[in-house]
Amino acid sequence: MTTLTIELAPDVYALLRAEARQRGQAEQELVAQFLAERLTGVQTPRPVVIAPEVQALLRQMTERDMLVPPQGTAADAVRHLEAWNAADGTDEDEEGEGTWEDVLRAIDANRAEYRKLFADRDTQP
Repeated sequence: MTTLTIELAPDVYALLRAEARQRGQAEQELVAQFLAERLTGVQTPRPVVIAPEVQALLRQMTERDMLVPPQGTAADAVRHLEAWNAADGTDEDEEGEGTWEDVLRAIDANRAEYRKLFADRDTQP
């Protein structure tokens, strides 16, 4: 292992401490993980933290409480999906029409990282 010493602004260090505490990790461990993920592109799965209140509720529940029987028939489901398909694009509340190319360009435009995922789509048609 190699040791690296860096200076952080107090507000950045406070954010680091809070994130490390939330994840249950030491600050050094979190920074090492962050650098490894950013430099290799391989992300470590974040542990799932379940609130104590939710844990208490889950302990009280049985398997039967968690199973929800289906309602309606297969024909009802097909009619519902067909209605969605017919209504698709007719909503006045939707934010305009866009192509898949527009979506990919928007993803790149709003990325925090400088490296573009869809650089071949940089130019507008």
